[in-house]
Amino acid sequence: MNKMLDPRGIVISSDRLEDCKAYLGSEFQTLVDHALSAGWSLDEVVVALDGLAAEEIAVPARAMTLH
Repeated sequence: MNKMLDPRGIVISSDRLEDCKAYLGSEFQTLVDHALSAGWSLDEVVVALDGLAAEEIAVPARAMTLH
């Protein structure tokens, strides 16, 4: 029997991860700069972004796979 991937799961392709990070990099820096200009400290911004990312991948029905 063929193993099917969970359509709600998170699948990360290791060979595409660096390309994705590069693609998102400038927008990420713009977001950080915007938060800093609003008066948040860099530590607050980084911890908040980390928390948002953790919430995004913490959906109980999702499982992360790195290949």
